Amino acid sequence: MRSYAREVAYCKLYSYLISGNTDDDLSQFEADKLTDEDKRFALDLLHGVIDGKPAFDVVVAELSKSYKLSRIYRLDLAAIELAMYEISRGITPAPVAINEATGLAKKYSTEKSVSFVNGILAAYQRSLS
Repeated sequence: MRSYAREVAYCKLYSYLISGNTDDDLSQFEADKLTDEDKRFALDLLHGVIDGKPAFDVVVAELSKSYKLSRIYRLDLAAIELAMYEISRGITPAPVAINEATGLAKKYSTEKSVSFVNGILAAYQRSLS
């Protein structure tokens, strides 16, 4: 299930943002919800975001005019950059990626985070047009 695989990638990415470390161990997640294809998808997302992080950070910093990058909640940043990666690579249509990212923010972050994540990603989508 792609939504759960995306959530797995999000959790691993958040862990990376906090610790600076990552691994490919997915054993802490519900194995019955992850097929081998889902695991590959989650790890591809994780490593793609990490590899592209310097470029994504620049874009987020430009789009979040009222917040310095260092002030953005790591949970929100993980959701934003995960969606940016999916959109930039054409993996997921922009409206779906944005919806998934706001769903992750709603589940894991603050009430105001949903609007912030949505706003940054909407601006990102417009910048690509």
